[in-house]
Amino acid sequence: MVDALIRVAARWGLDADGAAEFAVAAATFSSNVVCAANGRYVNGKDAMSVMSLRARRDTPVHTLVTGPDDQ
Repeated sequence: MVDALIRVAARWGLDADGAAEFAVAAATFSSNVVCAANGRYVNGKDAMSVMSLRARRDTPVHTLVTGPDDQ
């Protein structure tokens, strides 16, 4: 299990491009990826879900990865 706190550094927050890039990277793993911010928990492998977090600049995003390749 990997548990990380990621702070959004992009000037305009986590936009569609950033969410898509994150989801594509997360999808390369067979582990489950869950992201949480602003009281919402979403599937980190789905770009629309990640974008729905509405994470603005300096928003902490809690990311939890569990599965066979989580290290």
